[in-house]
Amino acid sequence: MAEFISGPSMVLNWIHPGGTTSLAGDFRSVQWNPTTSYAETSAGSDTQVGRLPTLKDATASIELVNPASGTALYAALQPQVAGTLLIQPEGTAANKRKITFPCYSDGAQYAHPYADVATLTCSFTGAGNILANFTDGVN
Repeated sequence: MAEFISGPSMVLNWIHPGGTTSLAGDFRSVQWNPTTSYAETSAGSDTQVGRLPTLKDATASIELVNPASGTALYAALQPQVAGTLLIQPEGTAANKRKITFPCYSDGAQYAHPYADVATLTCSFTGAGNILANFTDGVN
């Protein structure tokens, strides 16, 4: 029988100029979206489009339950704050997935419904080699 990843093992940290903020305790979801661009290499009598991979990019997003007295978190997730998002879906055990994503915060957005829990969402955009390239590997 296959093993499945469960949410409680997630390690999720935002490392920024003000320090390291653990987001795992309040997280509801994490999305990791790596992409690549291609250069078309077709020419002459080619009958199919040819491509070569060129530049990698990525985005990520999180949804958290909005913590009470979260002013340090609000400051850490302001737009344009540079940092590194660490995503470890299976915790910190050896040989488990670890995504290291140097990026910018796009700014937190907040929802405060009348009869439900308040939430915070934040997207992150890759900083490329200005900070460092992202890695998606193992501990």
